[in-house]
Amino acid sequence: MCEKVRMSAVALRRIMGETFDYATFEQGRQETRTFISDHPEQRAEELAKVKSRIENCNFAHTPGPSYWIGCLCEMDFL
Repeated sequence: MCEKVRMSAVALRRIMGETFDYATFEQGRQETRTFISDHPEQRAEELAKVKSRIENCNFAHTPGPSYWIGCLCEMDFL
């Protein structure tokens, strides 16, 4: 069974509780801001990639979930 729920980035942060890494979150936000500023035409593609990583818990060989939540939060402001 693979039930799914939709959650905001804020809700994801709260669920992580003490395992949330604020420094890694900020790194994700800053790198996303820089990337989108340099490549605005790739915003939709990047958003899809970030959502896919979070939805599939695909964090192998990448920064942890705090980073990707930071990326997702920054997408809301761009």
